[in-house]
Amino acid sequence: MSARTTDIADALEGGRAAAPHPAAGARRRFDPVMRDLSPLAERPFDVVVVGGGVTGAAIAWDAAQRGLSVAVVERGDFGGATSANSLKVVHGGIRYLQHLDVARVRESSRERSAWLRIAPHLVRPMPVLVPAYGHGVRGPEAIAAAFALLEALTAGRNRGLREPGRRIPRARLISRAETGARCPELARPDLTGAGLFWDGQLLNPPRLVWELVRTAGGAGAVAANYCEVRRFVRRADRIVGVAVEDLLGGGRFVVRGRVVVNAAGPFAEELYVRDGLRAARRVPLSRDMALVIRRPLVGEEAVAVQTGYRDPDALLSRGFRHLFVVPWRGVTLAGVNSIVFPGDPFTLTTTQAEVEGFVREINGAVPAWRVTLDDVALVHAGLLPIGSPTLRDANVSFGKRPYLVDNARTDGVEGLVTAIANRFTIARGLAERAVDLIFRKLGHAAPPCLTSTTPLRGGGEIDSNERWPELVGDPSLRWIGRLKLTYGSAWREVAALLRADPSLAGTVGTTRTLKAELVYAVRCEMARTLSDCVFRRTDLGTAGDPGETALAECAALAAVELGWSEARTCSELAEVRAHFFAPPSSSLHAERSRM
Repeated sequence: MSARTTDIADALEGGRAAAPHPAAGARRRFDPVMRDLSPLAERPFDVVVVGGGVTGAAIAWDAAQRGLSVAVVERGDFGGATSANSLKVVHGGIRYLQHLDVARVRESSRERSAWLRIAPHLVRPMPVLVPAYGHGVRGPEAIAAAFALLEALTAGRNRGLREPGRRIPRARLISRAETGARCPELARPDLTGAGLFWDGQLLNPPRLVWELVRTAGGAGAVAANYCEVRRFVRRADRIVGVAVEDLLGGGRFVVRGRVVVNAAGPFAEELYVRDGLRAARRVPLSRDMALVIRRPLVGEEAVAVQTGYRDPDALLSRGFRHLFVVPWRGVTLAGVNSIVFPGDPFTLTTTQAEVEGFVREINGAVPAWRVTLDDVALVHAGLLPIGSPTLRDANVSFGKRPYLVDNARTDGVEGLVTAIANRFTIARGLAERAVDLIFRKLGHAAPPCLTSTTPLRGGGEIDSNERWPELVGDPSLRWIGRLKLTYGSAWREVAALLRADPSLAGTVGTTRTLKAELVYAVRCEMARTLSDCVFRRTDLGTAGDPGETALAECAALAAVELGWSEARTCSELAEVRAHFFAPPSSSLHAERSRM
């Protein structure tokens, strides 16, 4: 038996093989809207990407666009882990001024502009207030100096952004009176005004990841969710593929590749430990937590207020690090709370005590907000690389650069590359560098990368003269604006579904989500669980629990489309409900407080 055959046989041992696949001669083009696993085992690929978060999806898109054959497998749903659990901010670089890190300031500004260009329906400019107190390092003079430096370093931030609404305005100071009018809770005797700058806001991070996957599929990449990598397949000192288990169907198969890219984020090194490639993880991790507060705390601008956290690496600091409180779908996002996480990333959880501590921190920053546990609707928690594993308590030093390595140098195995982003913002740029490295390993000159200017699916221009009633045949519907925000220029596909089946024109419960959006998610967007539909393909549950009626209607629609039994439907509903934060009742909480 050849070494290659032995490797593949070992990889499949312990589980039944997937159904036989068509011969290579019968190869067909992959349909990016279907979860079809057959093409994954038909042939070797130039690149196999492990991980379907923003980094893996961006690598798959870039590599496919540059002409490589690409497969991408994701253990859960696309963008369903770290990419989804964030503050949903595309940072423009101002936070790196205190480190005097000019390269990171410029990189962040450049990448923010790229996202605004290629996904204008999912990324928008967001104003941020930074209150000034007194006239020292926390005063308006220090803020003005920071803004002047920011302007000098990011002068080209709007290059290629033709639409005025997509451009990042110049940061400026506002008066004490205007600050109080915009956010009265900031008013204190020593308030001396505020700085006003702009970052970017992600309207739906998992949808943005899905659009990356869908666009990569349109360029020829083969993608599948709910496919877990069980081990790396080796031939001597070279990685030649990955052994995959279909978590929905139960089959096992091997996906072969000339280069395997481990883009599994915080899970990347754990795969090496479990496979025996490394004895322990080398990149320390931080658990970052953000809360969805079920009422609006701020107006149209986000607010940055200081907390009890310190950044040990800051060279120029106003003191404590900032907490960002962000307007979000009529409610509020607050984050981030960070602690060193030494455990197994697959077991990440947040405790009620941690949430209570974060609520106290929010109230310590702005007591007038009076946030309670009852205000918490959702808890987002994700893992990111940090600078040192020896830090304690709140003083976390964040990873200064994304992690991109050729494992031939670090682990002595060929055919393997690791790519871990430390921020959603820079994932596209990291993908560009990763694909350049892939071409070098394949022995070819890398064609130019075009992902900073090529719109994602849905990111093209939208004709403002399009008339919704003509497409849907129902002049009473007025959902076109919201659908354009979700689907961009691809909104017509949902409209076509409505036109074919007018019964899908109604909303789910009392929400604004159309039944057609849920059906579209299953038929055309590879949604395979109720959580996929509620939290990632639509915005139904992203601001908190939409109500039992809405969830039940959503589950009924998905059950029909996917053929679920009553037991499976109940299980899916239970999993979705578990995502929402359930604070203790006031009486129980009071009893616990006395203990």
